[in-house]
Amino acid sequence: MGEGETIKLRRPVTVGSQVLDELTFRRGRLGDLKGVTLEMPAPIATLMTIAGRLCGQPAAVIERIEEDDAAEVLGRAAAFFSRCLATGDEPSAP
Repeated sequence: MGEGETIKLRRPVTVGSQVLDELTFRRGRLGDLKGVTLEMPAPIATLMTIAGRLCGQPAAVIERIEEDDAAEVLGRAAAFFSRCLATGDEPSAP
């Protein structure tokens, strides 16, 4: 995921008087995983928390995302989460 990738919501989210029709996701940082459960597959609550952190929106916004947009929003969080937990090859013992 590149810097500042924006997704256009098919169904805008309304919170109070604010209407959001797009979300901009920044690159993830290790601190975005602070306090979340590190297990695979990641629980939906974990992905929602990470998605909110990556796009700078509170839980109230993430919780109102409709099914038409859920896969793309959660997919951004899942991709970041998976990259952070990738194990790759173990280094050889000396």
